[in-house]
Amino acid sequence: MRKVIYISILVIILAVVGYVYWYYYNPYSEGHREGVLQKFSRKGNVFKTYEGEMIQLGFGQRTGGSLNAQYFYFSVTDLKLADSLENCMGKSVKLHYIQYRRALPWRGNNHVNDDVPKGQYIVDGIADVKDVDVHY
Repeated sequence: MRKVIYISILVIILAVVGYVYWYYYNPYSEGHREGVLQKFSRKGNVFKTYEGEMIQLGFGQRTGGSLNAQYFYFSVTDLKLADSLENCMGKSVKLHYIQYRRALPWRGNNHVNDDVPKGQYIVDGIADVKDVDVHY
């Protein structure tokens, strides 16, 4: 009987560890996004994290003579990278990101209630920075 209890406890512990790893630590995807960095700030009630917003112009649809824009919300955990991104405001940046299935509060904001794809996007590098050409 004791052996069955130990095996049951071990199976439960392994299931919980597997669940936590799969949803919170195993990356779902990674890649690059490019757009104009329009917002970057440090915020949070308990865990202060760096949060950014980048606007990506969409070329597939035109509504009312303007391009359809898509927003990319992300978090940054590296302090040196956050300092670099603060200097990139208003510029076109290409960022490398890692997407996790679920959010951890100390890793950044959770945008589940926003109209954005599910998951938590963590930016871990800047691939390219360019000045934005504005033509009026």
